[in-house]
Amino acid sequence: MVNCFRSMKMACKCYLSGCLLLAMLLTAAARAETVVARVPVYLDYPLLNHLLVSQLFSSTDRSRELLNDPSGCSRVLVLDPQMGPNEDNLEIRARVDANLGLAVLGACRSLVQWNGGVRFVARPVLQPDGRSVRLEPRETWLLDAGGNKILSGPIWEAAHNSLQQLLSGFLLDLTPYFDSLAAFLPEVLPQSGRVQLQAMVDSLAIGSMAVQPESLDLSLQFAVDVPDRPEEPATELTSDELAQFEERWQMMDALLVGAVKQYASATSLQPLRAALLDILLDSRYRLRDALSADSGHADDQVRHLFIESWQRLGPVVRQIALDQSGQEHWLWLTVLTATDALAALDQIGPALGLDISTSGLRRLARMINAENSESLLRYNQELDPQLEQLWHEGNLSQAPDASLFNFFLFPRAHAAVSTDRLNKWVPETDELGTYLPLVDSFLQQVSDKILQQQKMEPTYATVYEKLVVATAWQESCWRQYVVKNKRIEPLRSSSGDVGLMQVNERVWRGFYDIQKLRWDIDYNASAGAEILFNYLTRYAIRKGEHKQQGGVINLARASYSAYNGGPSQVARYRSANVASGHRKIDRLFWEKYQQVDAGNSLNVAICLGGEPPRTAGKTAKPVAKKAEVVATAPATAAGAGGDACNAWRRTQPGNNFTLQLATLSTRESADRLIREQSLAGKAYTCPLRRGQETLFVVLHGSYPSRAAADPDKRKFQKLKPWLRQFKDLL
Repeated sequence: MVNCFRSMKMACKCYLSGCLLLAMLLTAAARAETVVARVPVYLDYPLLNHLLVSQLFSSTDRSRELLNDPSGCSRVLVLDPQMGPNEDNLEIRARVDANLGLAVLGACRSLVQWNGGVRFVARPVLQPDGRSVRLEPRETWLLDAGGNKILSGPIWEAAHNSLQQLLSGFLLDLTPYFDSLAAFLPEVLPQSGRVQLQAMVDSLAIGSMAVQPESLDLSLQFAVDVPDRPEEPATELTSDELAQFEERWQMMDALLVGAVKQYASATSLQPLRAALLDILLDSRYRLRDALSADSGHADDQVRHLFIESWQRLGPVVRQIALDQSGQEHWLWLTVLTATDALAALDQIGPALGLDISTSGLRRLARMINAENSESLLRYNQELDPQLEQLWHEGNLSQAPDASLFNFFLFPRAHAAVSTDRLNKWVPETDELGTYLPLVDSFLQQVSDKILQQQKMEPTYATVYEKLVVATAWQESCWRQYVVKNKRIEPLRSSSGDVGLMQVNERVWRGFYDIQKLRWDIDYNASAGAEILFNYLTRYAIRKGEHKQQGGVINLARASYSAYNGGPSQVARYRSANVASGHRKIDRLFWEKYQQVDAGNSLNVAICLGGEPPRTAGKTAKPVAKKAEVVATAPATAAGAGGDACNAWRRTQPGNNFTLQLATLSTRESADRLIREQSLAGKAYTCPLRRGQETLFVVLHGSYPSRAAADPDKRKFQKLKPWLRQFKDLL
């Protein structure tokens, strides 16, 4: 009896345990939430028209014969169909050529010859399979040559029923979309079981449909079971996981590059090509930030920005697709649907376990270009001619009048600065007095070189020259190299910025030579200056930043915000909704730019542990309302000797500016210019040695700042004066 009781007790315990386990399983199942994910699909009318023609008008002349007359005496031909919106319905328009005749004694006797058109209005109706749409006729009529409706008569009787039967036979079959999604979903939901995935695929259906002016808008929907799973805390990645993460983000970046190149090659429209470039660059900047962020969720951040970049691509690709015909258009929309599905799943939340695996990326690459899918995923650091072409397209010429352009007739003396000396030079503190003036001249030489190649209004050119100098100060304290472990290495940041201008290797991969960015100071400076020039002309000026409060000087601040954060950040410097770190970066740049503008660029010595030059700050004054000439040439006759010129030059502060009015081959020519311009006593003729040749430079005035020299610079505009600092004169 006791044993029996014990057996019953154990059985009861087992029963209760089983019930408890069952209850736990049921509770867990109940906590799983079923969410409907919706993916938008925009079927543009050119695509719908292509599908209509391929289904119903497949002859080479896009026609369809309606009347089958064995005698051959009667014929009704429908040609050139076009599909478009008609309020909430779809409308098909086409031409109709009709010839009704009668066979008499083996010959055809023509009774009616008619040329006009047809209008067929129908409501798109979802079919029971949930994957296709047919047209339900609402109204059909013929139009004569004058545009009048025909609803009766022999032509109407002969053509009406056949026309309606033909056009209502159009079937919009979305099977390619569903097949793509069905194959794609398992690749990006690796944590979902086979049964769950099959249920998701089986639930795929068209959810809504609306006729819009530009397209027939649908939504594909599918049910997703989302477990109530708390987000797991971030943990440090293992070495294998880090390698997998590295491979995945590189494939994502390579795939986006490949897509941009693929779509850019399909259009010659400059605004669309520029939009593709903007999306790529912004994505690269955000990738840089995600990879350098101190966060255990870097993988999630990279996935989010990849999906968002594709969301931005969507409208541009659809515009490009409008110019395409045939299957290519359909395939492009298929890959956009797949990436829209990614966005829908990403919004559901981390519990779903969304993961863009390498196999998922390969499938996307095949959707874009099946023949070159592997090359689309190849990550390398080689120069890419297509990216270079995209980057160099569309530079802005600011003024139609060539007289306003800042062209230079003579090579500037900055060309004498040898980059051989600057390459691999890491200056000691006691060398800064020699090193910094050379870099200052070198940076002006770099900006001058770009300005000689491009057209730019002088006001903007002045801003640009200072922008280059201030950016190099902000980014590197005018350094290309540092010493590490007793070896000279390129200056590199943790986020991959390199060299004098801290050009980011991840952002500019394919656009510039990575090795030259690291080891060639001239190449690095030129790349940074070119990036700044493009951000200034193609973004800051075009977007009207100089029309905001603050005026022209805003162009420097806007260009640097874009240089630091990407094209979409061009207005960051004046935005209230900016992260504190970015606000600090923009503020520090602005402080440096103001010092450069005041003639104190050599104060960069402070951030290298040196002392600012004694002349720095002494000659710099706030911009005056009226130009003030601190020292002018003494009253001497034109053609005064070189000694007088040199004596005058030595009395001038090194940071002061002078106007170089001309460089001539003889002293007589220089003296004649001074007489013709009535500059006797106000200008100097200074000899300048060029190898075995002596040239003669005409200098005018001494100014504390560029702004102070502007009135005289405008006065001598026809001479194309060159504003130089005394410290740069040879």
